[in-house]
Parts: sequence; structure tokens; C-alpha cells
Amino acid sequence: MLRGKITEQLNVWGIVLTIGILLVLSIFIDIDTMKEFVLKAGVWAPLLFIVLKASTVIIAPLSGGPLYPIVGLLFGFWPGILFVVAGDFLGYSGAFLISRIFGYPVVGKIIAGNERSMLAKIVKHVGTTKGFIHMCFTCFALPELISYGAGLSKLPYWKFISILMPLSVIASSILVFFGSSLGAADHPLILTLLIPLFGGAVMLLGGWLFIQGVRKKDPIEEEA
Repeated sequence: MLRGKITEQLNVWGIVLTIGILLVLSIFIDIDTMKEFVLKAGVWAPLLFIVLKASTVIIAPLSGGPLYPIVGLLFGFWPGILFVVAGDFLGYSGAFLISRIFGYPVVGKIIAGNERSMLAKIVKHVGTTKGFIHMCFTCFALPELISYGAGLSKLPYWKFISILMPLSVIASSILVFFGSSLGAADHPLILTLLIPLFGGAVMLLGGWLFIQGVRKKDPIEEEA
């Protein structure tokens, strides 16, 4: 059960950290000033965000979680979703292609040491459609490992990206909406907090129920 416990802790702490960062930004930083600065940057601001978001997937130790609500805060919901989707698509595709072309020798240098054992477990299960969907739910907080793992498996690229991107967009929308709500004066703080908390709870519950259903039909090896 070690893998499940580690992943669950990462999911919960990722949500808590993101909410904390956004609250600090909304309370202590002038949001209008930040938006004005982004506006003056023109096309370079979204391009920089897209490259930064992609790099958080390709460079595995980086965490891209806080970027989702921040882009909503600075750009608004719909532009934010567009930039997130572009960054994630480039990041997922880049990680997949790096591992597919160069294999373990290069991926082992990118992935942090304590994540290599988890990557090996992911590779064992992502070679099939069912296994990949399973890992998307159980390791949704680690998209870099999912992408590198899929590239090291026999899973076709088109299947990898067509399954991962819709799930990623659903999860991203919750945090981007959270960020855009913090920048809107007509959204009460309690509503702004409840939306990501409810969304995160639904995702965790849905993932848990899915895992239970899969285990009943197709048990997976557990590490002590």
C-alpha cells in the first residue's frame, strides 16, 4: 500500500499548498497591479507561462500545481484554460517523446532519485488502455511520471494524449476557476474556497472508487 499512501499524501498537500499560495497572493498583493503588469507584457506573458508550465512536466522535480490557479488569477478563466492546455500538451508530449526516443538512460537523469521506483511501477501498468486510465486516476498529481512512464511502455502516443488531456483539462479547470474567482470582487471568499475543495474531494473520491472497482476485477501487485 506504500505507493497509494505516497500518492494520496501528494494529492492532498498539493491542493493545500495551492490554496495557501493563492490566499497569500489575494490578501497581500495588489491583484490589479499584477494584471496591469501582465497586460503590458503583451504576448510574452502567455508565451512565458506556456513554456514554464511545459517545463514543470519535462523537468520532473518542478511542481506546476500552483501555476493553474495563478494563470486564472492573472489572465481570467478562459484565457487561463487555453494557456494551461497548451503548456500541458507540450509538457506531456515532450516527456513522452523524450522517454520513447531516449529510454531509461536519459529519463533516469531527469527523474529525481526517490521517484524512480514509482516510475518503474507505473511503466508496468500503463502499457494497456485500462492500465493507463488506472494510473491517470491514482497518480493524477504526478503527470510527469505518467508521461515518462507511458513513453517507456508500448502505449501508442495518440492513445496516451487522447486519454490524458481530457482528464487533465477537467482537473485544471477547477484550479483555474479558483484563481479567476479570487480576482473577482463579486465572488464571496467562502464560495471561492468551497469550489476547489469540493472539486478536489470529488476527484479523490472518484479515483478511490475507480481503484476499488479495478482491483476487484484485476488485482495489482502491492509493495510492502
